[in-house]
Amino acid sequence: MPPAPAAHNTVILPPVVYGYYQGRRMSESDDACGVPDPLRQAVEDQLKARSEVVRPVLGTGRDPASLLKIEIMDIVTVSAGGPTIVVIHAVLERPGLPTAHFKGLRQMHTQSSEITTEATECSSMDAVIRGLGADVAKWMLKPLDGVSLVNGE
Repeated sequence: MPPAPAAHNTVILPPVVYGYYQGRRMSESDDACGVPDPLRQAVEDQLKARSEVVRPVLGTGRDPASLLKIEIMDIVTVSAGGPTIVVIHAVLERPGLPTAHFKGLRQMHTQSSEITTEATECSSMDAVIRGLGADVAKWMLKPLDGVSLVNGE
């Protein structure tokens, strides 16, 4: 079987942005842990095994490629021992194919036995972000429209 055209192996991944939750725009003030950049990196790390992941550069004249846009819809961080939750919405625009939408939710609770004096409200965020990166990569294997995953399932 011949390899797929280069445009289908290239994914443009712009910066992760804050979206709207219950009619209100999320912002940095809602995000005590700085989720956008680490989330983008987690997605890029997961995708680069199968695709060339590029950051958008204006006026480059590249061949058409898939565009993956990710919005953070909700973030919940509570003091250590409480839940850490991130909800995202991803949109994949592919040349010549319908747009596909994905919703991912990851959550984690720190067990009371794991709480130390160093634990912060962001202690669980790295695991949540890495999980969301894996969820997006899993969906990208077969990007059907309307897929939702909660904790990877």
